[in-house]
Amino acid sequence: MARTLSRIALALTSLFLAATPLAAQDTGGRVAEEADRYAFHQDYEPAPALWKLSDEDTTIYMLGTIHALPEGFRWRSAQLNSIIAEVDGLVLETTDYAEYEGAIDLDAKFTHRVANRVPTSQRLSPEGAAQWRRLIERSGADFEAFDNLPVLSAMLSMGYGPVGSNPSSTEYGVETVLEGDFLETNRPIESIEDSGAVMYSLLRLDDDAIIADLDAKLLAWRGKSVEQFYDADYVDARGDDYWADEHRWARGEVQDHFDIGFGDGAIGRAFNAMLLDRRNTAWAQWLDERLDSPGTILLAVGSGHFEGDVSLLAKLRERGLTAERIN
Repeated sequence: MARTLSRIALALTSLFLAATPLAAQDTGGRVAEEADRYAFHQDYEPAPALWKLSDEDTTIYMLGTIHALPEGFRWRSAQLNSIIAEVDGLVLETTDYAEYEGAIDLDAKFTHRVANRVPTSQRLSPEGAAQWRRLIERSGADFEAFDNLPVLSAMLSMGYGPVGSNPSSTEYGVETVLEGDFLETNRPIESIEDSGAVMYSLLRLDDDAIIADLDAKLLAWRGKSVEQFYDADYVDARGDDYWADEHRWARGEVQDHFDIGFGDGAIGRAFNAMLLDRRNTAWAQWLDERLDSPGTILLAVGSGHFEGDVSLLAKLRERGLTAERIN
């Protein structure tokens, strides 16, 4: 479930990671011991799912992405390379290479929220508070820093610290590679949304219902691993089994259902509303309006946005638009 969440939120959590310290860890021995744990093999030719939305003078290609990948993981197809060469510009969820007009000052809002917030541990039951400390410390994060974060922000960020020898990195993720291609050819890159505003929507959801749901989940957690907190059915997969989602994505498989996790309580509803439903609705409107501007672009956003009942594809259909699957 933590990795499922990362398919949606990793592009956003980078806003917090630079300012949120992790506890010092000596992972050298563990890296050596698990040298083959994350080995993968690709005995197939990549063909990630692609869609096309177009009218008489505008073509928008759409690619579902994985934000962080291990070095050497192949995902480019001849068809995708042809599209990349063809389009006039690139649109991502967020990018450092373009300013989003009207972007909020997230740093100021974040600082104000944290400074005026009662630490999470003081709002939990005594048993829940003890489990909360255990969870944060097991994640390798700094307890005081994460205890002061709004709950949803802490839960998003917690999974992205040092995790042994896992070689996934945004350096090899789809967006970073695409940015390099478009910068090299002097073509424009833009953001489809104000990522700061998305994160602020989560910062604001820090009420008693969120705390109560967190407390219940902490009390149900057996305390053995961070992964089991996010997913009670977690299995310690290795090798290609660990990379099953990445392999499915690279093969172009798209699931009918997408569950961001955390059940149907306050936390699950908040993540689904703010990270999926609301964003996909806004993006569908953006695409509808973008059809009024002639040209050809590539939209590359997290693959989870193309799956499930509130997917971007579903939101386009609600507006009377159909994106054609082209591979």
